[in-house]
Amino acid sequence: MTEFLLLLLAHVLVDFYWQPTKWVTDKKEKKHKSRYLYFHVLLVIIVSYIALHEWKNPWPAIALGIAHGAIDLVKISFDKKGSLTWFIGDQVAHLATIALTALILTSNVLPGYESFITWFNTPKTLATLSGTLLSLSPISFLVGILTKPWREELAKLAPDADDNLANAGRWIGMSERLLIFVFVLINQYSAIGFLIAAKSLLRYNDKASDAGIPPAYISKKSEYVLVGTLMSYTCAIAVALVVQILSQKFK
Repeated sequence: MTEFLLLLLAHVLVDFYWQPTKWVTDKKEKKHKSRYLYFHVLLVIIVSYIALHEWKNPWPAIALGIAHGAIDLVKISFDKKGSLTWFIGDQVAHLATIALTALILTSNVLPGYESFITWFNTPKTLATLSGTLLSLSPISFLVGILTKPWREELAKLAPDADDNLANAGRWIGMSERLLIFVFVLINQYSAIGFLIAAKSLLRYNDKASDAGIPPAYISKKSEYVLVGTLMSYTCAIAVALVVQILSQKFK
């Protein structure tokens, strides 16, 4: 575990703190022809070598640096728009190489794999993972279906209203449900109250009527957001409680 944490610290420093924007931009434009790609790889090797402080064995740091560069090259070659999917995939790949390197260093690859499989196949882990996934997109679709009549009513009141960021409501809802799911699992119900209080700070500009939006739209939009929020919270709490029950029953 110590080796993994040391390499993880080195990765975070090199990838997010010690990589200038100039390097990132140049890598995106020139890809494998960018000298900064190789500077970055060299920095990964040096920092990883120092972090591990295994002075007589530089090969783990060298292998990790080469793997890091290959992963970065794949990402910049195929990720044209800087998408979230590619960012997550890139970081997961880096974490996987770090974990593998740490396991090889401790000669713990097979026991580590077996421990992971044992942990993953427990009812608690499977229930928690399933509950987490249910709390995200599936509930978004359910709440969307339930609130559809009110969205249509709002659209009739102000057909030209453009007061929402694209997909912002969906991402806000998923973030809230994930927080609530975690709060319930760790029995921190008071934290849900703080989340509700924070959400209550959301207000719609009462001067919007000057832009041709009727006051009735503003009032109903507030009610629509409140209803959707309560539905979302209720579903997240229900899923978390079911996960708790299953985890306790099938230990």
